[in-house]
Amino acid sequence: MAEEIDSSSGAKKRRVIHWNPDAGQEQAARRWTWKRITAWTVGGFFGLLFAAGIVIRVAKAVLGPEIFHPNQAVSADGKLDESTKFINQANAEQLHESVSKQLVELRRMPADPVLLPNMVLIEKSFMEGEQLLSNHEYRKAYLVLDSLQKDMTAFSQNVKMKGEAKKAYDMILLKVRDLELARSLAPGVLESAQESAGIGRQHLNDADFTGAKKIFDDAMAELGKAQQALAEYVRENLVKGARALGKGEKEEAKKAFQAALEKSPGNEDANRGLKRAENIDRVYALLQQGEKLEKDKQYAAAAESYQKAFALDALSAEAQQGQARAERLEKETKFAAAQTAADAAFKRRDWAKAISESENALKVYPKKTEVQAMLKSAKENAHKDAVSNALAKAYAYENQHQWNEARRAYDETMKLEPENQDAKDGYMRAGTVIRALMQYEKLVDAAEQLANKAEFQTAKGRFNDAMNYKPTYLQPTDRVIQLQALLQQQTQPVEVTFHSDGKTTVWIGAFKMLGQLETQTVKIYPGDYQIAGRRKGFKDVNMLLQVRNGVAPPLITVMCNELNKG
Repeated sequence: MAEEIDSSSGAKKRRVIHWNPDAGQEQAARRWTWKRITAWTVGGFFGLLFAAGIVIRVAKAVLGPEIFHPNQAVSADGKLDESTKFINQANAEQLHESVSKQLVELRRMPADPVLLPNMVLIEKSFMEGEQLLSNHEYRKAYLVLDSLQKDMTAFSQNVKMKGEAKKAYDMILLKVRDLELARSLAPGVLESAQESAGIGRQHLNDADFTGAKKIFDDAMAELGKAQQALAEYVRENLVKGARALGKGEKEEAKKAFQAALEKSPGNEDANRGLKRAENIDRVYALLQQGEKLEKDKQYAAAAESYQKAFALDALSAEAQQGQARAERLEKETKFAAAQTAADAAFKRRDWAKAISESENALKVYPKKTEVQAMLKSAKENAHKDAVSNALAKAYAYENQHQWNEARRAYDETMKLEPENQDAKDGYMRAGTVIRALMQYEKLVDAAEQLANKAEFQTAKGRFNDAMNYKPTYLQPTDRVIQLQALLQQQTQPVEVTFHSDGKTTVWIGAFKMLGQLETQTVKIYPGDYQIAGRRKGFKDVNMLLQVRNGVAPPLITVMCNELNKG
């Protein structure tokens, strides 16, 4: 069909021949209106939804229903590990830091060829965990690092057990050597222990450290039998030797003590007994002589015999007691000499000597009136001098600020003379200062302890109270000066910035409720605070905040981002 086209400029008419033989039969093209545009847009949207549904169903049918599910951590048995459901980058990096520190400690351990394969596997697992972490596969990295941490703990315990087993092996060898003297007293025990040591050593070489340790422990218990037999043998011979000494049997005593020394070289009791046995026959004879002289009331001669016996055997209690007894009896004959000495001391005003000699004389003859009178007068004069000396000593201590000594001297004066007013006043004065000093020290200690606990405000109050008790003459020590400087520094507020997600309710212990915030700066006095965060449906967050002057305050982030499974 032909169609005529008119030019707007008046050109000649021309005929266009269409290739479509049906041209002219179709309807004229429809114009795009707003209604058509809206209809095509809505229809296209629902069409896309329908097509997407078909694609998803086909993909699930072919590739499995898990294709559109997010990756989740899987445990060793192939099941989903719910404990890692909420693992995030922070959890994985925190575990990585902990594992890295633990691995550094393992690397510092001495190299051991037996345990080297285990160490190689540990290093390989650590590299795998780091690779997963760098690839942002935090759940997988967490599982690998968590398993590695358990392996490293087991490895450390194995190394420790190896050290204990080797130490036990060395102890057995030393014990066998030390108990060589007991071989005849406990037949077969040392041989059995040596055999067990060899078996345990083989277990040690095979890396069966626990089995080796058990074998070594059993061997040590077996060696205890030999040690007990040796101790019993030595004890029996020591007892036998002591009995022989008591009877003056020189040869029997030497034999017993020598037998003890053969099994216990250097035994002090045996050496002492052997030394005593050398003269025990002479000692025994002197003791018998002293007893006879004492029965005959020849106390001086008896004391001399006992003294000779004691000189030969300084461990003889019988000789020592006999000498003391005979000398005491001899003193009773020396009353006249004691009285003469007391008279001479009284004349030269040596009250202590006069009193002691008078008392010695009265021990022999308590009813001698002239001695009693002299003793009374000497005590009265001694008392007056003692009061004067004690009071002077107290004054001297007080002038030197030695308050405890001064109070003791005043107390000594009051014991000598209870109504002495100067002593009473001085005692009260010294006591007042001592109590002030004690309270001062107590409050300083309390302030220091509170400062160590970061309770600086309370510590400052205690310190100020201490200064109120400090005597004016007392100069503060370096410790007090340092404490004062610390409290002055740590009682000024510090600005701390808190950051949250605007959904978590944040508060600072019993100090202040911050509420829901995104960023907020708070002035806080130095100390330790418990920071808490709470959000409905999520686990609470708790952390410790240490605030100190002189240390840059950290940016505190408090967010509850772990769902509460309960």
